[in-house]
Parts: sequence; structure tokens; C-alpha cells
Amino acid sequence: MTPPAAAPAAGGESRRFAEAAAGFSERRVVVLGDVMLDRYLEGPANRVSPEAPVPVVLVENDWEVVGGAGNVAANVRGLGAGCDLVGVVGDDAAGRAVDKALAEIGVGRRFVPDSGRPTTVKTRVLARGQQVVRVDRERDDDHSDGLAEALLARLDDCLPGADALVLADYDKGVLSPAVVRKALAAAAAQGIPTVVDPKRRHFFSYAGATVFKPNRNEMERALGEPARPGDADWMKRARRRIGCLHLLLTLGAGGMALASENGRLDRVRVTPRSVYDVSGAGDTVAAVVAVAVAAGAAIGDAVRWSAHGAAAGLATAGVATVTADQIRASLEAEAAGRQGEPA
Repeated sequence: MTPPAAAPAAGGESRRFAEAAAGFSERRVVVLGDVMLDRYLEGPANRVSPEAPVPVVLVENDWEVVGGAGNVAANVRGLGAGCDLVGVVGDDAAGRAVDKALAEIGVGRRFVPDSGRPTTVKTRVLARGQQVVRVDRERDDDHSDGLAEALLARLDDCLPGADALVLADYDKGVLSPAVVRKALAAAAAQGIPTVVDPKRRHFFSYAGATVFKPNRNEMERALGEPARPGDADWMKRARRRIGCLHLLLTLGAGGMALASENGRLDRVRVTPRSVYDVSGAGDTVAAVVAVAVAAGAAIGDAVRWSAHGAAAGLATAGVATVTADQIRASLEAEAAGRQGEPA
């Protein structure tokens, strides 16, 4: 299924979103990708270590949430849609924590266990609202052929009847070129739209994707040249080189640029009320776009709604899920602000 390229003219954007969101609970999204656990340690840093010139953080709060493809799945559920998550976890405490957290929010876990590598864990230390250091535990080589086949079997079990497929790549080994190729082919054969959040290693393996969503750094490293999001011809060439229907380039504080097959170039920017943590903003964008497209929204609407969702998530420490109510409130606040501007 190809999402419509243009939004309906009648009615305000907030009303269009409300109409679409009313159907989110009837949609199901499958997420395939790298699953991880995000841990946070937070406290004041009032002195420097006598052992090295680094701050000493006195931990007062600690928590953990599911990250990576798991955070995409959590955001899908936060929006009210059904979700199945296909990925790999290790035979360890972190893997069991991921499984438990996702079960509690109703995500279908289609995991392949791998006792040969740990579940990816990212531990962030925060002080005074800032990240001091991040410590990663992981292996990032591609999984074995046998494990890849097991992943595809899990995907084959849950993809029929789905309304969208998200491929969430964090370069941790799940989305090898063979897995990507077969997953995209399976979705295409069933008329299921695909949303790709890529990383550098297999950047050009996603030809045929409905929506391809790199960030600026990933795009520039892959193409070997500066991105020109305001240049319609450059965006058109980049989209054709990747082989996607819609190229959605995220630009951090600069918003997003959307280049579509019809040649249209749209720029989207929503200013967040506050920025506490940028972790997981890309996951929110992927989830909102997927759920909105699954519900039949125009691609332009889906992207704008995702920008509002990401802006809402930036005000929360750590990776955070965003709800339909938060997106609608952001849309209404933006509309109210426009109405209050002098003529």
C-alpha cells in the first residue's frame, strides 16, 4: 500500500489527526530490528574524582527502559496500535528485562534467543540534566545465517495481516542485507508499507522501502558529501539513489525534509517547548509515521504529526513514548499560536 502524497484540504490538521487517531487501535505494526536495554543513573555531581579529572556522580535515581527497536515498538503501543517485535536477545538478565517490559505494555515478542552474545545495554550517567558519559555493552557483527533464517521465520509468522512494517537498524547485526532484502520483498508481496530507520553499515540495502528516514549525519557519511535538504534536485537524486518512495531526512533542530516520488519537497519544523534529552527522538518519528501511514494518512500529515510527537518526547529524560493525546495537544497549541500572531 502506498500512502497518499497529499493531505485532504478540508478541515484543520488537529481534526485530521483526531480522525486518524480514532482508528489507530484497529491497526497493527510489525517492527523488525535491533533490540536493546537503556539504563539510566542520575544524581548530582558536586566534586571531581581524586583519581582522575572526571566528575563524581552520586546516584540518587536509576531506571531502565527498552531501547532501539524496542522503543519503536513501545511508541507504536503508546499511540494505541497493536505491535509485534521481531529481534534478538541474549540469554541474560537484560534480555529478560526487555521481554518483561514489553510484555507489560502488550507488545508481541517474536524474539530469537542468542546465548552467544549479550543483549545490547547502553548505560547513561546523568548529572544536572546533562549526560556525563555513556557505557555500552554489545556485539555488533551480523548474526549467523542460521539465526537470520530464524528471524525471517518469526517475521513470516506475524507479518500477514499487518498494516505496516518498520525496519529499525542500529548496526547491531539483526538487519543484514539478506534479512533486509527478504523482509522488504515479503512486505511488498503483501502490499504492506515499510518505514526504514537506517544506519551506515547497510545504508544502501533498502531499495524498495516506502519511507526511508536517515538523519543528516548518516546521509552525509553514506553519500560522501554535504546534505542539501533545501535543494529539491539534490533530494530527488538522493531519493533515487536510495531507491525509496519517500526520503525523510531528519535534521535535528532544523526539522525534517521530505522528498517524494511526485517531485515535491516539504520542510517540516516544530519547535519543542523544552529540550531535556534527544534520546529516542528518531524512534518516535519512525513509530508515528508508521502508525499514521498504516491508518491511511497522507505522507505529509504523517511526517508533520511525527515532528510534533518527537518535540513532545524531547521534554522527557531518556527515551520516552509519546501518546496520541500529546500529539493532538501540540497540534492545537501550534494552531492557537498561529491564530494569536498579528496580521
